[in-house]
Amino acid sequence: MKLKKFLFSRGPILSLIVAILFGVFVFMIYYSGYHAMPTNLDQLSVTVVNQDKASQKLQGQLKSALPFDHVKTTENLSQAKKDLNDRKTNFIVAIPDNFQANIKQNKSTALNFYINESMQTSVVSSMRTIAKTIGANVNQQVIVQKGQTMLTESQLGILQKSVATQKSALEKEVAAGKQTIAAAPAASQPALSAQLQQKTQAGTQKIQSTANTQESAIKQKVAQTYKPVSNSVKTKIHRVNKVKSGMNNSMAPFIANLAIYLGSLIGVLVLYGMYVKFAKQFGRFQSFGLLEVTMAILAIVSTSIVSASIVWSMGLAGSKFVGLWINHSLMLFAAYNLNAVLVLILGQVATTLNIFLTMIQVVAGAGTLPVASLNGFFTVAHYVSPIYYGVMSDFNTMYGGPSSTSLLLQLGLLIVGLIVVNLIIVTFRKKQPMLQLESLS
Repeated sequence: MKLKKFLFSRGPILSLIVAILFGVFVFMIYYSGYHAMPTNLDQLSVTVVNQDKASQKLQGQLKSALPFDHVKTTENLSQAKKDLNDRKTNFIVAIPDNFQANIKQNKSTALNFYINESMQTSVVSSMRTIAKTIGANVNQQVIVQKGQTMLTESQLGILQKSVATQKSALEKEVAAGKQTIAAAPAASQPALSAQLQQKTQAGTQKIQSTANTQESAIKQKVAQTYKPVSNSVKTKIHRVNKVKSGMNNSMAPFIANLAIYLGSLIGVLVLYGMYVKFAKQFGRFQSFGLLEVTMAILAIVSTSIVSASIVWSMGLAGSKFVGLWINHSLMLFAAYNLNAVLVLILGQVATTLNIFLTMIQVVAGAGTLPVASLNGFFTVAHYVSPIYYGVMSDFNTMYGGPSSTSLLLQLGLLIVGLIVVNLIIVTFRKKQPMLQLESLS
């Protein structure tokens, strides 16, 4: 009887519902979010830079072969590099000047690939694989092209001339023999004709044998010539904004901001209790003002320590500390206000829903997958995701990239918008709900 009463009380029932919801919805969030890769990788933008006027055909082949929907072509490598640094393009294939001329002269040349490593691991890894594949395919085409040219224009030409000369000499010899036979007595002509036929057959066999020998020599010569040809085009990858090897480094911006964001979940829960307490003493508007000031101070103080530990752990230059501190303090302040929206409406129970918001931001924050590869829901969600702005700013600060000013301004606007929303909630939510855990028993 006691067991039945305990099992069917509100606490266990609520726990069951939460377990089911988490099991279903968290799986759906991750499964649907990551389903976009690699099928949506073709939505990323790449640039083909052609600095060799004789390589227009190769430019077209590269544009057709690249597995992307947005392939830009240009002759300006400097502008393409700037676009790569600004993340306006994700990958560059550059055909250098005199590329075709060097191939025809059997000189070594390079097809250049530029990859910005200050991006998501999935993108960098995919671009490296594509660069190696394209380099190998182009190299193979060059090998075939050179081999065919050398074989047809050089070696076969010599062989054909040699065979033609030998056949011409044999034909003259046969013609002279026929004249001799015609002048001989009729009785001896059959024997002379048989001798001439045997001689002609022997001569033909000799020519064929000589041609076979020369063909074998040609194959050996081509094989020797192919040795330098096989490495005619080298795959050279230029690393822009280098990141140390190891997934821990490439994932650092995402891990740092997620860790800081998770702290805001519990922080808002505790701060809400303080808001409710002081709302009874000073009124909800003054209490809300104190709440916002407190959150700002906590964000500044706590992230100074967190950012310092990140700089130390990663071995970053001390000059990067201020940039990281600004990024993280604004991100945490935004996270406090985002989590406060539902808590101010529903009370502490809203923490459960805030966890779902966190899960959505894990995908929408673009720490592992670029926004261009996400489906429509997560593409919209990233605009109101503090983690997204923190991750992108950290990529720029830690490893290089464009200025984070625009990102931080957008994050600032998000903060203002969230504060306004929370103020509206405080205005209309005159009574602050408080969850009494003992009431669940």
